[in-house]
Amino acid sequence: MSEMITEKDAAEHKARSHPIHAAPLPPNQHWFFRNFASVQAALTFLNTPLVQSAGEVSAIARNDGTVGMFYIAPPTAPLQPPQKWFFRDFASPQAALDYLNTPAVQSDGEVSATPRNNGTVGMFYIAPA
Repeated sequence: MSEMITEKDAAEHKARSHPIHAAPLPPNQHWFFRNFASVQAALTFLNTPLVQSAGEVSAIARNDGTVGMFYIAPPTAPLQPPQKWFFRDFASPQAALDYLNTPAVQSDGEVSATPRNNGTVGMFYIAPA
């Protein structure tokens, strides 16, 4: 597990480890939020054209099977087949990291993972990467 970052140390930790390179969204794009009854409902939504591309989705697979999702619409550069979004459960954060760090698996923005309180990880990801 990674270290627990406190409120007192959060700003200093981010400044030290993540330089700011933010660019605003174009005027025609906006963030939205939706709740889904299941992972499959969220995947059906994500994989219906226009498919959100890397970095345009933050999905939370909850312990009860529901999904909360933030997403950008319309997509900047919609995914084209054969790429699409998938979901996988992992037994631990380390198992998820082992998968992600396998050579040529995922690039930046292609993953939205939820480490859960029970130690498992639910992860949405784009494949083929």
